[in-house]
Amino acid sequence: MRTAKYAAPNCQIVVSDPDAKVEVPQWPVNSVNMPVRLIWTDTCILVGCLMDADGETEFTLGEIHEVDPGHPPVFQGKLKTPTRKVSLETVHGHTVLQTPVPRLETTIRVWTNHYSEPDKVIVGVE
Repeated sequence: MRTAKYAAPNCQIVVSDPDAKVEVPQWPVNSVNMPVRLIWTDTCILVGCLMDADGETEFTLGEIHEVDPGHPPVFQGKLKTPTRKVSLETVHGHTVLQTPVPRLETTIRVWTNHYSEPDKVIVGVE
């Protein structure tokens, strides 16, 4: 398990295989009204986080059994990981955290402590 604090630009963090071809989805115009600020494709998860001007977000990345905070995740799904890595990156490509994974497709769970601008984002891999 790894943890880092970072003020992510555009209040977004990208969860993906960093060496795979990924097209990051765009936030919908009405994202303020979304129940949870998260968009998913089979190669990328875009997670909303604290606005960088408001401070740093604490990001945690690790095995699901290590990082599960004990409440339901805001997201659970599969992510293609052709180079067997999962990273949390800014929308500008700066790596915040990264971990190896054993498979070409990885189960991902995401937990946040707030629905629109969380200052804690946990990403579990399996």
